[in-house]
Amino acid sequence: MMKKKQYLNFGFRKNKKAIIFTLDIAVALIVVFTLLLTASFFITRNAQDPYPTLQLIRTGSDIVRLMEYKGLFDSIDEQQISDYLNDTLPSRFEMKIEGSSSPACEFEVGNDPAADKTVLSAKEFFTTNGEYCSLRYKIWLK
Repeated sequence: MMKKKQYLNFGFRKNKKAIIFTLDIAVALIVVFTLLLTASFFITRNAQDPYPTLQLIRTGSDIVRLMEYKGLFDSIDEQQISDYLNDTLPSRFEMKIEGSSSPACEFEVGNDPAADKTVLSAKEFFTTNGEYCSLRYKIWLK
């Protein structure tokens, strides 16, 4: 009976410190790998450049403001807006403008974007004949 009791306690008594040490290392490794994964996630997330999308939106906003400054929205003529858009917009961009808010403000100029392109959109406001109107433009790279 004595040998059986000694046999059962043999592995546990000698390796008690080893089990605690192993658990300590396991917890430390979990913490280290969690920190490494978190750091690599944020590094790759910050590596994405936000400026190309910002440039697209600014280009669209500048074109719309130039149109408003030139008075193209005072009396809405789709052909005149389309011609100005084709002449002014840089060749690497394409743009679609849709006016709405009231019957006097409704117009649509430009081509529809391709399904495989990244399209950015923004909304601008203007007045025509004393009415407040809104337009939404979509801009993308060719």
